[in-house]
Amino acid sequence: MSDDPDHPPGTDREWFRSLFHGNYRPLLAYARRRVDAGTADDVVAETLLVAWRRRDAAPSGHERPWLYGIARNVIRNSARSARRQQAFHQTLRGLRQPKPSDSEAVDEQAEVMRSALCELSEDDREILMLVTWEELSYADVGRVLDISANAVAIRVHRARKRLAGQVAKYLGKI
Repeated sequence: MSDDPDHPPGTDREWFRSLFHGNYRPLLAYARRRVDAGTADDVVAETLLVAWRRRDAAPSGHERPWLYGIARNVIRNSARSARRQQAFHQTLRGLRQPKPSDSEAVDEQAEVMRSALCELSEDDREILMLVTWEELSYADVGRVLDISANAVAIRVHRARKRLAGQVAKYLGKI
């Protein structure tokens, strides 16, 4: 509940009840036109959760377009997540079934990379993983870390140099 004196207790609940009853079916139809039925249910649930959390930002009299905007972002995030998950599973399948002649090389490369990453600082590992594994743009990484995109670019550049140095160090030992 909000501590705002303009929102007496119970008002938020009533607002949400009204928002839900007036927009659930159109919101579900919106989602079903864009994704499969099972995913649409999840999209609507997530959209309503976000709406509840951001209820103070709801534009009075324009709630439905606001909800559609939230749903659109939920769908985009879901699709992006599904693409990453699919790519990850394809990568895992490729690692599980290497060509017999490549098996030792793949294992050796993976071990070198794991070891080199472990030698980096937590900050370097995090920024490299956000850019590489999570496939976030520098601007998005900046939002995550609360720094500018330019600062992200500089940190990524430096972290990659340190990683390359660690890889070279490990390759020199092998």
